[in-house]
Amino acid sequence: GTTVSKLQASLPNAASWSNGNVFRALTLLAVTHCEQSNLEFKGEVLTPDLLQKFISCLEFGKFNGRFDIRISGLGHDLLVSEVANTVLKEPRVSKNIPTVAEMTQGEVVCFAAKAAELMRADGMNVLMEGRSQTLDYIRTPHRFELTLPEPIVIGMRRAAQRMMGSALQAIRSASPSQRKRADI
Repeated sequence: GTTVSKLQASLPNAASWSNGNVFRALTLLAVTHCEQSNLEFKGEVLTPDLLQKFISCLEFGKFNGRFDIRISGLGHDLLVSEVANTVLKEPRVSKNIPTVAEMTQGEVVCFAAKAAELMRADGMNVLMEGRSQTLDYIRTPHRFELTLPEPIVIGMRRAAQRMMGSALQAIRSASPSQRKRADI
């Protein structure tokens, strides 16, 4: 969020990390699996073997010269940085995150810890954001937690992100003549 952006701007060679994007990527894969298999999405479908398959579809590394998460599998080949505010915020993903998150806390912690170590080894200051239930398991001597007096602000922010993501997608896909007519 805003605090992380300010810290990132003031620290040398800083990068932010969000566990939320890992949960969203895993949820996208789980929902896609159910759609492709004509299954109703529910927790019983998500076996340990299937969840391990989804984890193996995620790769953290340098893509296009910067660190990112690649989602590769079940017909997807996406970079999280490019779909974080569009595909990963779609209702089919958002409404199913709690089910996937409940079953993948350990996997996400391990994935995040490995990613943070890769970035740290590359000389970066890593700022991790996420829920305390997950971040409590990341080993670090540097930790602080922010809370909101009005949690509804998070939902309002998420709605604004989805609207902006849709608008950006529409602008990108508009022809030059359509952009000129819309004055964009």
